[in-house]
Amino acid sequence: MFPLSNIALRKIFVDGFYRTHAGMLVFVFVMFISYCLFINTLGTVMPDQIDFWQFFFTISLVSNPLIMAFYFIASALYAYKSLKYILNQLVLPQQEFLYYSFNASSKKQQFLYWCMVLAYIFIPVWCYTLYAIIIGGIFGYYFISIGILLFQLLLIITAAYIILKESNRLIEVNKPNWVILISKKWNKPVFLLYVFQVFNRSKLAYLLTKLLSWVLISSVVMLFSDIKDYSKLLMLITSFIVVAHVVLIYQERLFNNLYLSFLPNLPFSEARLFFSFCLNYLILLLPEMCWIITRFGLITSIELAAFVFSAILLFRSLLLLNGIQIKGFLIGVFCLFFLFYMFIMFGFGLMLIPINMVLAWRLFKRNYLNDNSLGI
Repeated sequence: MFPLSNIALRKIFVDGFYRTHAGMLVFVFVMFISYCLFINTLGTVMPDQIDFWQFFFTISLVSNPLIMAFYFIASALYAYKSLKYILNQLVLPQQEFLYYSFNASSKKQQFLYWCMVLAYIFIPVWCYTLYAIIIGGIFGYYFISIGILLFQLLLIITAAYIILKESNRLIEVNKPNWVILISKKWNKPVFLLYVFQVFNRSKLAYLLTKLLSWVLISSVVMLFSDIKDYSKLLMLITSFIVVAHVVLIYQERLFNNLYLSFLPNLPFSEARLFFSFCLNYLILLLPEMCWIITRFGLITSIELAAFVFSAILLFRSLLLLNGIQIKGFLIGVFCLFFLFYMFIMFGFGLMLIPINMVLAWRLFKRNYLNDNSLGI
């Protein structure tokens, strides 16, 4: 039974994971290979030093604690993604046979097979880890190299234990999480439902968005620190804050199409429908808004907040274009961001506020009632 179970688990979870995340894995693989083999160095480098600088990231991985910490975080995120995929597959109706066949074996055997499944999923990560261990061994970094491998083994063991516990417990139907328990007695305005959706089911996306927002803010401050006009720097920072939230903007459109498609039939004015969804982003952008208000003056904070919400309204209205897909939306966001950058650099940043509002309103008024979809 166990060899057959092993084959079934690999086909369901391993092959399915690679099919689902093939694009991400190919992109990361090509990026690392391109870095290691084709990167050129700046300045004059002796021919005998080129190989060292081409493998600089890998060497830093086994010698620099900061780079190693980032690799630990990346490995933990990969393990979390693998764990989430397997747990999501386990609750599907077509996988119910596992509860009556595979779960009949002892928990020790189940645990070993889940470790094997996760080991197969971790093959791309282990390939680079073993490559880093070889490079580290050549340069004498033995303990850190082995520590990375042991950490990834610990991730696999932990994830396998969680899967074992989840696959052997009774399924609790409609188990509420902490967001539902806290807010179950609150009045929930229809225009704020997406906020509850984010904190209920998209917490990871929200945290990653905040992390990206923080990284972009720090990068802009460092890269454009020589700009003498401080208002230009602040406008650039706020434009990057908006760009960091495009995933949440796109997901809000999906949420509205799926759960709030009845809104056009309710007695709400177009202006109310246009502006009321900003309540979502007033809450989602609360950390950034608090940072702006505490760091800068009241007038400056109001101007920056107005620019942020005008840009968000424009990006939201862009999604209303007939048949727009995620690729077209990202291209549109990139083009608009480039225009924002040009306006800001030439000192016309505040002019973007009325321009964004007018364009957003025109797109909304013309396309909101159209019977279209995102065509994903």
